[in-house]
Amino acid sequence: MTEIFKQKAVIPFQVIGDPDVKTTVANVVAEAAAGAPLIELALPFSDPVADGPAVKAANLRALDGGISIPEAFDAIAAIRAQTAVPIVLVTYTNIAFVYGFEAFANKAAGLNVAGVIVPDMPHEEAHLFAPFLAKAGVDFITIVGPASPDRTATVVEPAVGFLTLFPALPEPLLGQELGAVHAASALPIVINTASDDPDTIKTLAQKVAGVQLTEAFVGLTEPAEVTARTIKYLNAVK
Repeated sequence: MTEIFKQKAVIPFQVIGDPDVKTTVANVVAEAAAGAPLIELALPFSDPVADGPAVKAANLRALDGGISIPEAFDAIAAIRAQTAVPIVLVTYTNIAFVYGFEAFANKAAGLNVAGVIVPDMPHEEAHLFAPFLAKAGVDFITIVGPASPDRTATVVEPAVGFLTLFPALPEPLLGQELGAVHAASALPIVINTASDDPDTIKTLAQKVAGVQLTEAFVGLTEPAEVTARTIKYLNAVK
């Protein structure tokens, strides 16, 4: 997946089924057509962690619409019928566990999902899921949070694909964290941010390989607006 980061990457994020599957599919196709090199899609979950009110509300809208996990997978299949843009799937431990770790990995591979992120899975438990993903050819994407350099090195050592930093710490803490990560891994680094400010996104992009926009695309229902925002943020990081 590292080839995605030959240029600065802007990574849209949205919850599948918010507010409905048709909108999700149209938005992702619009993002891909506008030049987004990678898109993160979240399976709706009742209690998402590490997310702000906007993302939690998006999950609730999707669930209130009655979407199921099989229907969310069907949405990815509908996206795949229109674009081959790389997709990273965000899920939660309970969803993958109930579905079955091996079955989930195989389903993701069948949908040509490039990677899976599990925000609530501790590093010490990743071995329960990551090997099934690896066998299926799907990257288990590691989240790096604030930690000591030794802990950071331990967390990133088995990482593949790219590393995602959350939250976006203020300076000088962000610089210190990036220094520890770079000392331990040569993988591309993505910073997650809730900001929709192009200047903020540009500043973050200068420090890393890509920026994941946690909230900037959440709740949008018009593909034209999705297209315009994608282009705006891509231009900001050039």
